[in-house]
This record gives sequence, structure tokens and C-alpha cells, in this order.
Amino acid sequence: MRTGYVAMVIISGLTSAFFIYLGVSTIDVVVSVFTLIYWAVAPYVRPLPKPLGLVHMGIGLALLAVFGYFVALRVLSILKL
Repeated sequence: MRTGYVAMVIISGLTSAFFIYLGVSTIDVVVSVFTLIYWAVAPYVRPLPKPLGLVHMGIGLALLAVFGYFVALRVLSILKL
């Protein structure tokens, strides 16, 4: 379980450094990439105790909803609707 969290911290740090290097400042890109990192590492930190597992799943679902919202906004802007 600990390895998954270490991997998430390392990947998040590298991604943050890369975003700073590129000058990315839009929240939709940042949230979308960190959501993908979260869901990519999530299987490696399971199984969690009951209350912590519910909190972890709630955070994941909230991030997924925000990710879907930003994707929908991007698609609509591309389609000019």
C-alpha cells in the first residue's frame, strides 16, 4: 500500500514540475491530469480499511465528475455549441 502512495507523490511532483516548465496555468488541464494520476495509482493502494476506503472512493468519484465536466466543456468548445 505504501508503494502506491510513494508512486503517486513522485508522479505528481514530476507532473507539477513539468506544468511549471510549460507554463500551464489552466485549472482544467491540471485537474484532469491529476485525476488520471489518481485513478492510475488507486488500484495499488487497495484494499483500504472501511472508513478510509469510502473516503478514498468519494474523492475519486468527485475527481472523475470534475474531469468529465472539463472534458465536456472542451468538446463543446471544439464543436462550437
